[in-house]
Amino acid sequence: MPIAFSLIGLTTANFSIYSKSYFIRSFSTSLPNVNPSIVLDPYFITGLTDAEASFSFSVIKSQQNIVGWSVRPSFAIELNDRDIHLLNLLKSFFGVGSLRINKKNGSVIYSVQSVKDLVNVIIPHFDKYLLVTNKKADFLLFKSIIDLICKKEHLTITGLTKIVSIKASMNKGLSSELYKSFPNVIPIERPLVELTKILNPNWLAGFVSGEGCFFVNITKSKTTITGYRVELRFTITQHSRDAELIKSLINYYGCGTFSQDFKNAAVYFIVINFTDIFNIIIPFFSKYHIKGVKSMDYSDFVKIAKLMQNKAHLTIEGLEQIKKIKEGMNSKRKN
Repeated sequence: MPIAFSLIGLTTANFSIYSKSYFIRSFSTSLPNVNPSIVLDPYFITGLTDAEASFSFSVIKSQQNIVGWSVRPSFAIELNDRDIHLLNLLKSFFGVGSLRINKKNGSVIYSVQSVKDLVNVIIPHFDKYLLVTNKKADFLLFKSIIDLICKKEHLTITGLTKIVSIKASMNKGLSSELYKSFPNVIPIERPLVELTKILNPNWLAGFVSGEGCFFVNITKSKTTITGYRVELRFTITQHSRDAELIKSLINYYGCGTFSQDFKNAAVYFIVINFTDIFNIIIPFFSKYHIKGVKSMDYSDFVKIAKLMQNKAHLTIEGLEQIKKIKEGMNSKRKN
């Protein structure tokens, strides 16, 4: 018979006390120290999490457990190594977890794997500073599995089957190995995430630090003296399941357009009107700061906007100055 389970309603108070046997070993590496004067806003952290983090579980074979399987939870954010300082700030904010280098691609991962730290630090944060995207559904499912672990149900076949049924509805679902090992499991119904208002502008600063792009487009033109046209473009990209959230940014900012890429299941909030960029977007992020390496792209973006405001892009000298700034932005930024 197929097996299905319903989601357990959870609050932080639902969690029980754990023994040290449930703590998961974390990794550490030698990383730069954090400037103690820099403190991340909690809403910024939630926004960055909505953009870049994952709530996940590994269910792997283990001879050490009676059921033959081990369940390992993880809250993680993986960024380019250029953002190692941002992840260090994140670790400093939570006071738990560790950073490690992904040797395959050189990226840096901040992760919290200790059940104790997940229950006492990570989950309470997101209970208070709410996620906005559909990642909230993964978080709710994540909490339900943590609750089962705290009750030691992962050490029984019935409890393990519950966990696998929940995991099947998280992120990318089950691996082929788990499908073969648990053929009768039916994925739990994924929680429905209703569109909510963006409660704090710092959430957007965090979200854009992950999913935003400040881009300068230079194309040939027959109508300008320089022979080129300069266009600023600010975009926010997200999976199509969060289309309504991205659409809501048009009302939030009072500008921009919505675009959808059906092939890649992506949606975009786009602002290209120079007046909107100069009078709305730039002032917003001058007040609610972008963090990490993307803050450098924003800084260069502002420099070019000011040059354009002064009509420098209409001169050969000004155009060359803009080109030089553009050459060090986004993926071309070396450090």
